[in-house]
Amino acid sequence: MLRQILKLAYYEILHILKDPILCLMVFIAPLAYASLFGAVYVASVLNDIPLAIVNQDNSELSRDVVAAYRNDPHFKIIAEIESYEELEAGMKTGKVRAGVVIPADFSQKLSQNGQTEILTVYDASNLIWGYNIRKNTLEVVNKFSADHTAAQLAGAGLSKHEIQNVMNTIDCNITVWYNPTFSYVNFLFMGLIIMILHQLGILGVALTITREKERNTWLQYLTAAIPAWKITLGKCLPYLVVNFCNYVLLIWLSSQFVHVKIQGSVFLIILLGLLFDLIITFAGFLISVYTPNSLMVTRYIMLLSVPFFMVSGYTWPHTHIPELLNGMARLLPSTWMMEGFRLVTIKNLTMTEVGPIFLIMGLMAFLFTGLSLTFRKQSLPPNTDDLAVNCGSTYPRE
Repeated sequence: MLRQILKLAYYEILHILKDPILCLMVFIAPLAYASLFGAVYVASVLNDIPLAIVNQDNSELSRDVVAAYRNDPHFKIIAEIESYEELEAGMKTGKVRAGVVIPADFSQKLSQNGQTEILTVYDASNLIWGYNIRKNTLEVVNKFSADHTAAQLAGAGLSKHEIQNVMNTIDCNITVWYNPTFSYVNFLFMGLIIMILHQLGILGVALTITREKERNTWLQYLTAAIPAWKITLGKCLPYLVVNFCNYVLLIWLSSQFVHVKIQGSVFLIILLGLLFDLIITFAGFLISVYTPNSLMVTRYIMLLSVPFFMVSGYTWPHTHIPELLNGMARLLPSTWMMEGFRLVTIKNLTMTEVGPIFLIMGLMAFLFTGLSLTFRKQSLPPNTDDLAVNCGSTYPRE
């Protein structure tokens, strides 16, 4: 029994190794894509944001403001921009992403204990730039304001203890959980990795049977005295192994080189990977059985890759996605995988807390595995109207 399954798996491995594109897609593409995305997001936090400061006051106090921005690692001052017109031009060309305008009466109003303001403008055409500039510039201004007020109170003869009592009348203590550095890598990267595994994993196994159909060798499997479940296991076994190895490898690379926060139970992380591997591999097998040719498989999977990621709720809260799209997203294994992975690795939740996700993924794995192992051994009529790829007549022999 096991010998037949291993023989079929051996044939499938030969097919993979003999097809350069398929071999590249199964063994190399996941690592290559992950490396590309890792290189893009390796910085994780935006520092050295190009900032222009228009100092219309040019007083000692205004120069202190400039120094506060210069000493903040999040900003890099572009010194050659000194006027509002130059600031506008720099924002249009992308030379600067933010500007600070210190008014001409800045020091005068401060010396008279009057209310003054510093104008900050920033480019929000990219929301990542906009969010980080807003947050960081508020931190700089609030710190400068607090230091200046403390210095004035000290000049008025108040003791350090009295100054603290005045300054700390109301205190807002902020504690950030799970992603304290606001790392964009922790927010986005693993969702991209899971989609890489999802799309390439399904596509690789989805080309197995369509390839046999196009080479007119699928009939040999259908007429052979081999049960359907052995054909399924033999065809899927190489992909099950490779997909899980890719999962483990990409998690390790993400943790070690891209510095993604991956904590939590190792058992739960492995279990998530195994369930996800079963789902995408056997789902891909079913697609291959009931799709006429490889070109149609590629079309379907490529067309669905972007919508799957967008409706998953990984980068936008489920609560703010239309309920119809939410309902569609709950039918997708990638949605549950991304949510489960984030809860386990970022929030370090236990099986008790994420049990429903494992239950749903387990049911999906059972459904797709069961349907694949019991597919009907019947030949579907060929569709001669569609284009086909991977055509050929070779078939591995013992």
